[in-house]
Amino acid sequence: MTTIVGSSTETDEFPLTPEEILQDYNLCCISREASLITRREVLTGKAKFGISGDGKEVPQVALARAMRKGDFRSGYYRDQTLMLALGLCTLEEYFAQLYADPEHDPFSGGRQMNAHFATPLIDAEGQWLDHRKTYNVSADISSTAGQMARALGLALASKKYRTNDQLQDTPFSQGGNELSVVTIGDASTSEGVFWETINAAAVEQVPLAVMVWDDGYGISVPKKYQTAKESISTVLAGFAEDEAGDGIRIYQLKGWQYPALVRQMAAGLEYCRTHHKPTVFHVDELTQPQGHSTSGSHERYKSAERLAWERQYDCIRQFRRWIIDNGIATQEEIDQIAQEAKQYAKACRDRAWKAVNAPVGEQLARLEALYAD
Repeated sequence: MTTIVGSSTETDEFPLTPEEILQDYNLCCISREASLITRREVLTGKAKFGISGDGKEVPQVALARAMRKGDFRSGYYRDQTLMLALGLCTLEEYFAQLYADPEHDPFSGGRQMNAHFATPLIDAEGQWLDHRKTYNVSADISSTAGQMARALGLALASKKYRTNDQLQDTPFSQGGNELSVVTIGDASTSEGVFWETINAAAVEQVPLAVMVWDDGYGISVPKKYQTAKESISTVLAGFAEDEAGDGIRIYQLKGWQYPALVRQMAAGLEYCRTHHKPTVFHVDELTQPQGHSTSGSHERYKSAERLAWERQYDCIRQFRRWIIDNGIATQEEIDQIAQEAKQYAKACRDRAWKAVNAPVGEQLARLEALYAD
């Protein structure tokens, strides 16, 4: 069974309140501003390199709504919005990692490039934390698609906790009712470990939810040169769940359709969680407003027509239009949210920059005093 979601934007029986919808919009705006600031900080010499999740904000707030404490994420460097939405990262911490701040980067102590996230599994005394009470993140790695095998292992562990009576009373699992959520870019689905994981998940029938963020490009390479039929969900059709329930349930979603994303991710993750069945969410028609990273410019390899389409179908722009068209907020109210998000992101940047530089200034002052004597 392949579930295909259309362009419906009806609000009848929508699972979120207007306040929750505007919270999601606000978070999307904050995350986008952080991405824009990231590029400026690198190009002005304050950071060495930057990579961010701009263009992926809307599906990630929808995913955050569907996840539950106890779930594990195994992802990659486009997931800042998800981390912000789950409360696992503050904007100051995001910028601290960008600045390689060893004291205030909680994910890697300034050792990894930015947007590489993790959560602790033990406390300061080396005792296990209760993983059932938190959202859990397996430490991100830079080798693309490497997160797939790790996610499969986490999903298999959940299956073991559900089926083994001796593993029912532990701080690691809620009786196997947690998910392993893995995020991956569409280009990395061409790697062998992706296909090995998909096949193993289908064979083992484990609670693995695969999120494919598809913006049409692998760095500068369009997907027509790297994905058969230019659609990973089409190629995966042979894995699709049959009438007997064997296989993987596949969802095809457009990354700029907020209401469909909220509904289908909630339904899909609940199905995966309840039945311990693997699912794939192919989130297509996403964009990358600043290109792949701070090391290049997408204007060099995208056509004028493609760039115009990306501006029109930017997920936040479409989210904004849906909010206004459905009377959830006025244009003036939306403009105010966006402006406040911009100011908030700048304030967080300034605090993070001050935090990483203050110790250096103090050491410099001591040295100057030493030589002055």
